[in-house]
Amino acid sequence: MLKGVDIGGTFIKVLWEDGRREKHFIKNIKDNRETLLKRVKEIVLDGSPTAVGIAVAGFTATSGKVYRSPNIPVIDGVDFRELFRDSGIEVVVGNDVSVAAFGEWFFDNRESEILLLVAVGTGLGGGLVIEGKPFFGVCGSAMEVGHHIVERNGYPCNCGRRGCWEAYCSSYGLQRIYRELGGETLPDYEIVKRALGGEETALRAVDTFKEYLSVGLMNMVHLFNPDRIVLGGGVVEGMGELLADVEGRVKELSESLPSSCVSLGFSEAGEFLGARGALAFIKSLKTDIKADGR
Repeated sequence: MLKGVDIGGTFIKVLWEDGRREKHFIKNIKDNRETLLKRVKEIVLDGSPTAVGIAVAGFTATSGKVYRSPNIPVIDGVDFRELFRDSGIEVVVGNDVSVAAFGEWFFDNRESEILLLVAVGTGLGGGLVIEGKPFFGVCGSAMEVGHHIVERNGYPCNCGRRGCWEAYCSSYGLQRIYRELGGETLPDYEIVKRALGGEETALRAVDTFKEYLSVGLMNMVHLFNPDRIVLGGGVVEGMGELLADVEGRVKELSESLPSSCVSLGFSEAGEFLGARGALAFIKSLKTDIKADGR
């Protein structure tokens, strides 16, 4: 049986082909490379899957090597295909949001010609599916849209640059915006809770977050002319109704031609967004729907 595995900084999430779901807490070991990789191997091989798709956050080559993971730096340089070379099972590896985008197309949006997924959580990532094929770029690092600049010399980003989209639209971006507007240092979910409760500072922080989210999405609309944009990730899911006006904001900011072609919706995969994409990625290689990741 096939399964998809999403390697994150707090949990490793697993989605089996028969619908079974698993969450494995790894935040307490995520800074110990040897211990973390041992646990990854245990989780991937558990249950004797016939083949596994693996989603990894960061600049991940289609060969399976993670060149840099800004939010999980301990896995920098890890070659996941090599890690499982002697395991006897087929493993495919891809950037978490790129494969998640393929999952959105594979399971929910087969009618889409160009689907863009933007996932906002600890960081911000993007994925693109063109006519049923995930777009990885030449070596696998395409669609790192969280690291395109929206403010020159702006907020510092976890990647080391300044002014990245992620620095404003992410859990830590929302925290920073709220703090600079005069609020306390709070986790993102508490800020969202306060905004839903009507607190003025939290509402202003969320509105600033949405301004940057909408500008970034406008850039994506102008670059890729998608017919479908899907928003997902923990921060997006938590905001819920607070994001109801984002499609209107993006269309208002965008040129009329690409704006007329695009619709925006929200992922139904919840926290298993990456795992579902990883499952779709390996399933596609076992059926007549091909995911050409080189």
